[in-house]
Amino acid sequence: MLISSAGVDIRAQAKKNNNDAQFSVFISTLDGKNVQPLISDPMREMNHARVSPDKQWVTFTRYNKKGLFTPALETNGYDETEIMLMKIDGTGVRTLVPPKKNTFAANGYWTPNGDAILFISKPPGGATELKRYDLASGRITAVPAPEGMWPSDPHQVGEKIVFPVQDPKRKKKNTIWMMDHDGKNARQITNPDPDKSFPVDYDPKLSPDGSRVAVMRQVAKDNWHIVVVDLRSRKEHDLSAAETVDGVPEWSSDGRALIFWHVNTNDLKNSGLYTISPDGTQRNRIPLPRGYFYTMPAFFPGEGSGDNARIIFSGRKNPAL
Repeated sequence: MLISSAGVDIRAQAKKNNNDAQFSVFISTLDGKNVQPLISDPMREMNHARVSPDKQWVTFTRYNKKGLFTPALETNGYDETEIMLMKIDGTGVRTLVPPKKNTFAANGYWTPNGDAILFISKPPGGATELKRYDLASGRITAVPAPEGMWPSDPHQVGEKIVFPVQDPKRKKKNTIWMMDHDGKNARQITNPDPDKSFPVDYDPKLSPDGSRVAVMRQVAKDNWHIVVVDLRSRKEHDLSAAETVDGVPEWSSDGRALIFWHVNTNDLKNSGLYTISPDGTQRNRIPLPRGYFYTMPAFFPGEGSGDNARIIFSGRKNPAL
């Protein structure tokens, strides 16, 4: 039996929500207690779950492209992804941007006032685009980005948006850019060794005060680090050990912690969700129940980084873990 530290059988709860809960979106407190599945699915991965600023709604990405012998996974590619919305209690699930063949809509993030969701889109045969879904009208509009570039994964704090960019003229290698919310004043933030295949930067997140950017940097073929960039000095601080695989950092609302998922390639049982201070100290594992491979965590807005701060994350059932 898979029991959370709050005494709840989360596997039984997930199974109640769905007959075979292979994939789930969970919430818990930062101390690993009070684990609750919000939504589960037997065949479709769900990730990038993020809570609205008023803490009433959740947006997430759902995958629909199945492999020959696999369910619909992110590793099968982003084609046929969809942007989803549900209430914070897991009810009222609906599709905002539906799946389509040879296109995708993924990795949604809330605008600061919660009136819209920014996401990455790609039409058939075209380049990636940044889009904005307006919750009140249902209207989808383009977000201006550097001309001739392929943007992705937008994240907004205040009036600034940060995002990765692929330059199709330079072998599509990712760097991080920042611009005003209307597309003005676009400028490049990182440029990690442009003449080599690695490093490559992904998934940037602005700190709550807008002074720093946390980046997931691929430093080798199977090696990912968390790097914090000071926007004023452009100094970079790598928070990960040499052979560490850390991914998709997200800031707490008080700016005192980053939450991320770690993969231990030598022993998957030591993989999981972790927090770390922006200076690289106080690296701690979140003691979640065994039996799932957890990914893509984020803090609830406005709840800081104390033990009772709530977090949201994805999980794929794996009894061996």
